[in-house]
Amino acid sequence: MYLRILLLVVLASLLILLRPSDAQAISLGYTNKLVSTYYLVGQLLTVKQSQVVKDSPLVFPDYLERSHIISVYEEKVAQSPDSSIFLRLLADQYLRRFREVGDIEDVLRAEQAARSSLALQPHHNQVSSMLLASALLSQHKFRQALDVLNNSSVDNASTVSLKASIQMELGDYEATHQLLQNLTDQTSNTGHNAVVARYLELTGNLTSARQLLDEAMQEMDSFYTNPAETRAWFHVRAGDLALASGNFVLSEQRYQEALDLFPRHIAAFTGLARLYASEHRWQDALNAANQGIELMPLVETLGYKADAQLALGDQAGAAATEDLIGVVADLSKVKGIYDRALAIYYTEHGIHLPEALQIARSEVVVRDDIYAEDTLAWAAAANGQWQEAQQAAQRATRYGTEDALLQFHAGMIALHLGNREEAIKRLTQAVSLNPHFHHKYADEAHQVLANLVPSIYLIQENHLTPDVIRGSL
Repeated sequence: MYLRILLLVVLASLLILLRPSDAQAISLGYTNKLVSTYYLVGQLLTVKQSQVVKDSPLVFPDYLERSHIISVYEEKVAQSPDSSIFLRLLADQYLRRFREVGDIEDVLRAEQAARSSLALQPHHNQVSSMLLASALLSQHKFRQALDVLNNSSVDNASTVSLKASIQMELGDYEATHQLLQNLTDQTSNTGHNAVVARYLELTGNLTSARQLLDEAMQEMDSFYTNPAETRAWFHVRAGDLALASGNFVLSEQRYQEALDLFPRHIAAFTGLARLYASEHRWQDALNAANQGIELMPLVETLGYKADAQLALGDQAGAAATEDLIGVVADLSKVKGIYDRALAIYYTEHGIHLPEALQIARSEVVVRDDIYAEDTLAWAAAANGQWQEAQQAAQRATRYGTEDALLQFHAGMIALHLGNREEAIKRLTQAVSLNPHFHHKYADEAHQVLANLVPSIYLIQENHLTPDVIRGSL
């Protein structure tokens, strides 16, 4: 029994960590219209004004009643098994609880409810098609999710946006661009704008992505009844992009705002642990990681915990955390779920390198996006497979993605292969984007650049002038 519970927890953690970052936002396009139905069954929360802290954002704590709402809909479905409407409402609630709690069984329940709804009403049932695609997407069944949408009789803005999100997960950015081009400003919504922001982020337009996502976040916050976890998700994404651009103060603020909105947001704790580790604030990193791990043992969060423990001199604690990462790895193998975070952890720590490369190669087969290629590049390099590493790094950087870690990987691979100019270009871009992009590799990038261009690189000031460096080549 204990093993089954642990397996479910680990599976949920893998899926939550790897779920598409913008698929959740799409749900706004087809589930906000369902919120009014809660009034029909009398399940909307009553929030007393005295419970709202002065000067804090108003939060509609719908998650507190999620299981109760689900029980009501389950009863309605039992009473009216031929109601496609109640089935799709139930599927929506299962997906919401999965995002809030991380119970993998809720994804399977959502899939079954959505399929049952479609079986009862095969046509003109776009909401159920969207819910089914989202459930499949949460299970990393990307092509099956795309097939569901392609077979749908309706092709509106929400459907197109979700298709675009799936295409990004599959690494087909040309198809993504074409889908997004088909939508006009009049047909866009908050969820669609989050997808566009993700596309801009991946294709080298970080500033535009941040601006668009900030606007979407503000729009989400303007409606009190928007789900708390979804609102928090927008703040997490804004925090991620602020961190990528090197604005650590704003990034920390956004993550904290997310937790104010939804205290159980695992990605917010992981983001804080990443941020604090980058700043070598190891006690803060450990605290944030511990809070996240209490909710879900994500490999990435566990990795920050282990690194913090080592930095703080807790060798025994770090060893215990690494043992837990091993348990997660073993259970993921049982279910055949490829966890790129595990490959990254192994590669960065120089352990289980053949396995890291195997995981990275398998991930590319399932989900050939920019970050799958980047993971493969770094794992191949760690295993001495330099030609494979170079090819993967070229694919990972082909759109000029403004991600310092991605550029660092490409730069170090180029350096090993003797391409000094390319190495300087990539490493310069990395430290220019974010001087403290990684708790380990940022210092390495600065030192390598200081060795390559010592006469003009002012390492003691932690400052770099890319134009001057390019002029020296």
